[in-house]
Amino acid sequence: MDKSMKIIYGLFSLGMLFHFQTGSAQGNSGTEENKMTVTKAFEQWQEGKGNFFDLLDEHVEWRVSGSGIFSGSYKGKQGFLKKAVIPINDQLTTTIKPELIDISVDGKTVWLHWLGTASTKSGKIYHNEYAWKLEFNKGKIVKAVVFLDTQALENLFTNTSNTMQTTIEETKEYIGMWVTNDGYIRHELLPNNRYDEARGKRKSAYQGTYDISGNHINYKDDTGFVADGEFKEGVLYHAGMILYKEK
Repeated sequence: MDKSMKIIYGLFSLGMLFHFQTGSAQGNSGTEENKMTVTKAFEQWQEGKGNFFDLLDEHVEWRVSGSGIFSGSYKGKQGFLKKAVIPINDQLTTTIKPELIDISVDGKTVWLHWLGTASTKSGKIYHNEYAWKLEFNKGKIVKAVVFLDTQALENLFTNTSNTMQTTIEETKEYIGMWVTNDGYIRHELLPNNRYDEARGKRKSAYQGTYDISGNHINYKDDTGFVADGEFKEGVLYHAGMILYKEK
């Protein structure tokens, strides 16, 4: 290798070394920045300041593990707040007090491990342990996977509902539009005991009659087949689907 080629090779090697070093530093910097963002937001939450969910991107995908009533994927910040956060807070007389266990990072992901405690409307204590896997992009959480004790969460609603003697038949709260989490099924229960169900872009895919007994619903489609469902803590479980009341 002649002298000129040695000089070019040396400059190339030095440039590549600089590239990898600065790239790695920038990556670590972004990772640490996300960790600091979560740490600061969590500390403010502990102090009763701010709102941790302000970190969510408007199009966040929030997925709750398990098979409980709140398990599944929530698309978008507003949908998640409306269908999960607000219903849970409605069962409490105090805000959830968070206690940090650990915050760690793994690439673009921040792991948040914490305990939550609050008083419920049924006079009991709600206590749960959470592990949140948070993926960031440009300082906002764009994807989250949540692990928690789903039974403890269900007990929160069961304990509250046990203090209520009125059934959905008596309140007539069943009347209205019931929608699956992804919005694909739109199931309207009309005041005249008729139902009209849309599926995707297909309007009135199913129509028929229904009757309510306590918290149980029976369907008879106009084509002749029958089905049933159950209302539990403001959620309609019907034919393997979970539907939420549209407000």
